[in-house]
Amino acid sequence: MRVATFFQQQQNLARIQQTTSSLSTLSFQATSGFKAQRFEDMAQEATQLFNLQEIRNNNTVFIGGLQQAEARLVASEDALNSIVDLLTEVANVYTLGRNELSPEVRATIAPKAQGLADTFVQLLNTQFEGRFLFSGQASNVPPISIALGANPFPGDPPPTTYYNGDTELQRVLTSPGIDTAYGVTGDNIGFARIAAGLESLIFGLQNDSLPDLDGAIDLLRNAQSDVSNMLGDIGGDMAGFQQLRDRFENTNNFMDQRIAELREADIAEVSTRFAQEEAALNASLSITSRILNLSLLNFLR
Repeated sequence: MRVATFFQQQQNLARIQQTTSSLSTLSFQATSGFKAQRFEDMAQEATQLFNLQEIRNNNTVFIGGLQQAEARLVASEDALNSIVDLLTEVANVYTLGRNELSPEVRATIAPKAQGLADTFVQLLNTQFEGRFLFSGQASNVPPISIALGANPFPGDPPPTTYYNGDTELQRVLTSPGIDTAYGVTGDNIGFARIAAGLESLIFGLQNDSLPDLDGAIDLLRNAQSDVSNMLGDIGGDMAGFQQLRDRFENTNNFMDQRIAELREADIAEVSTRFAQEEAALNASLSITSRILNLSLLNFLR
């Protein structure tokens, strides 16, 4: 074999080896859908992939926290709506009690007021996933642990000595290094007015005390506006968290698309390149076959 033929064969074998390697990579891409088996095989994209995945993972943590906060807010909203219904029933009781001139009949209304007071305590102690909604960050303790009973009108604003919880609201991470307070606590002026108003109502009915009845009515009427304000705060928190969650989810959708672009192979392009490389390999093999068939006699002719 001549020297020139030898070098031609070596070059052709190198092309075959390179084409075979390329076909192997393309075969993996076609069957798996990914560009490479290892990150080191796609060094240019690897750093960007790691950064995108880290951002996406952080966003997923924020989304989970916001979903939990929204669920707590929904439960708080339900409890407050039940308190609104309760205040409607309380209004019927204090209207009847104030209009009734007989002390004996007023006293018979007191148990109804007591039952509503017990219901209020249950609503204020509403739990979500084993945690008290209105105890602030001390959600492992009930906001109120005493039974409401007959007590004289304490004035307005009333005391919050009944409250066992924390004055700090629940908080949720809304962006890196930033947390946001949400919800309401059991020492809110609205809850204090309801508690004091119910106790004054019971006392006024039992003792035929018009000043205590009138004080109770004022407290409970003001509490209706207070509860409406709390519902507004809850609704505002829910809307804000929903907006944030939508933003994080939209960002993650974009991240997913970009990560797919970096990691996943274009199957149509892979198929075209595979066919080209396969044709090149067949051509190289044909050339090698012809070179190997050459003999000294071929060159002497």
